[in-house]
Amino acid sequence: MRKTFTLSMSWLHTWAGLVLGWILFGVLLTGSIAVFHSEITYWASPEVRGGLHPSPTRSLLVGQAFLERQVPNSRMWRIELPSGRSPALKVSWRNDKGATTVRQLDPETGAAIARETDAGGFFLDYHYMLNIDRTKNMAGFLLVGLAGVGMLVASISGIVVHKRIFKDFFLFRPRGSGQRAWLDGHNLLAVLPLPFHIMMAYTGLVILYWVYIPAAVHVLYQGKTEPFRREAIALEYRDFKTPAGGPAPLRPLPDLLKRAEDQLGVGKIAYVYVRDPGRSNATFEAYRSREDYVTQQVQQVALSAVTGATLRVRQDSPAARTQSFIAALHFIEWGGPIVRWFYFLAGLASTGMVASGLIVFVRKRAERRQVPAWLPWVDRINVAAMAGITLACIAFLWAERLTPAAWPHRIDGPVMAFFWTWAAAAIHAAVRPPARAWTEQLGLTAALCIGAPLLNGLGWRNLVTLDTVRLGMDLTLVASGICLLAIAWAVSKAGGEKPAKSAKSAKAAGR
Repeated sequence: MRKTFTLSMSWLHTWAGLVLGWILFGVLLTGSIAVFHSEITYWASPEVRGGLHPSPTRSLLVGQAFLERQVPNSRMWRIELPSGRSPALKVSWRNDKGATTVRQLDPETGAAIARETDAGGFFLDYHYMLNIDRTKNMAGFLLVGLAGVGMLVASISGIVVHKRIFKDFFLFRPRGSGQRAWLDGHNLLAVLPLPFHIMMAYTGLVILYWVYIPAAVHVLYQGKTEPFRREAIALEYRDFKTPAGGPAPLRPLPDLLKRAEDQLGVGKIAYVYVRDPGRSNATFEAYRSREDYVTQQVQQVALSAVTGATLRVRQDSPAARTQSFIAALHFIEWGGPIVRWFYFLAGLASTGMVASGLIVFVRKRAERRQVPAWLPWVDRINVAAMAGITLACIAFLWAERLTPAAWPHRIDGPVMAFFWTWAAAAIHAAVRPPARAWTEQLGLTAALCIGAPLLNGLGWRNLVTLDTVRLGMDLTLVASGICLLAIAWAVSKAGGEKPAKSAKSAKAAGR
């Protein structure tokens, strides 16, 4: 404990920010990118035609025809209808062993698209579990949760430390001394979106509260999460049981869709499940889109796929609705493009806040008379943890577009490209002076961002077809590249992050 409460909070703010900041930077960066996860997956699938506006009825018939032809004996079909963010028709099915297969189809012709990709899903997975499969290892989950707690701690302790926080907000001096300019930038990025920082950190923890605070689940449910989730998240239905039976023809799916729309809203169905197709106990489950209301629990209705009678309707408890509302503030599936752009930019501000804080940590100690011997390595880790992962993100997108659709390891290839690029960036940061490493890695990242439209033929095809989603992706990548290029130029002009002197060299300089 330090001499005063403020000094204690300053120590906590500094070291919590450093220790968890390296993880938090990547989590915030990928989370900001994942705001447009559907658009990214579409951009990475050049075989998917843009500008199509098929009706839900037509898409449902196309999906049903494909599934009946390919997997008539499957126990479960899923049909995800095209949307403005993702114009492909997606179908999936589950075999008797529980394995799921996913395919993208042309919504008009029903032709299967060979390329398998979930480019946007990769950024989502990294954002909340560091791309570590949580069914096999909870380490990623727990590290991200710890980083979320660290962000809350740093935000609250930062308010305590900066007594003149709102006055400092209006003092941005980019031409001041290196440390002063970075500290002003850190204050600006911290104060302006401060409610957003706290809200996102808190809601991120609320989403998976049962993972981060597991005591009640262990005591009341013997550690089994599925029974807990069925009750706590209110996965309860009226008339849940459906009688088993023999073979029976499916009722036309468009007719079932219309019946579901009568309860959920016309044009509001996002995807449907057909369970046990071809049997008398077959069910048609329709799930409503979440674009126009703030909730994470999807409204749904289940009908008999044979008779069309309503079997069950979802019922949520007040507690479940509250948790669902808080979770939806984080997942941002509502609000349309304006809200998504706000979250994207505010998320980048959060990322910049962490980055500037890590840089201030090094610069502040590099100017002292006695410089810690470990400080140069913190400087290098900063380069790897920030510039390195940013380079890895754009390398992933390039790999998504350049990996052949027919390659046997199509899904794994871009992921490996991400981690190998990041590893190479870390090695580069370790062997190069930090100032040069910053400039070189940021410059290469900027070049790859600006060059990304080359993968789409400079975007001319998107202009001709008025494919605003892909064109928007290209323009965003170019704008990001220009910003990174400006940062790399500024770092180069200012001499970058001056290499932190070792304690031995500082002592010699003081003689």
